[in-house]
Amino acid sequence: MSMTIAGAKVALEGVIIKTQKSIEREVAYLKELADDKATLSHIEQMQADGEPLPANNPYGSFSEWRDAIEKEIKTGQNSLDRIEIEKAELMAFTYFVETAPEA
Repeated sequence: MSMTIAGAKVALEGVIIKTQKSIEREVAYLKELADDKATLSHIEQMQADGEPLPANNPYGSFSEWRDAIEKEIKTGQNSLDRIEIEKAELMAFTYFVETAPEA
């Protein structure tokens, strides 16, 4: 199955829109990552101060709580890393759509 340049442009126009929407979530990911890091610091401080787990905390221990937050931090960082790749892809896709000859 071969694809024409015109067909590739049409296909990539949809990908460009989807990629732009994904990149727009970067600010939300950055805020969430900052919140998670602040929560991790708070957990570590509570544990260092010998405070008990809050009554409404769904985790059985500080270790379990910390592990869950560290996992969220890793997931958020992975999302930000993916967005950096998407930015490069967006540049390439846009360049192709704008500069590739029709024939």
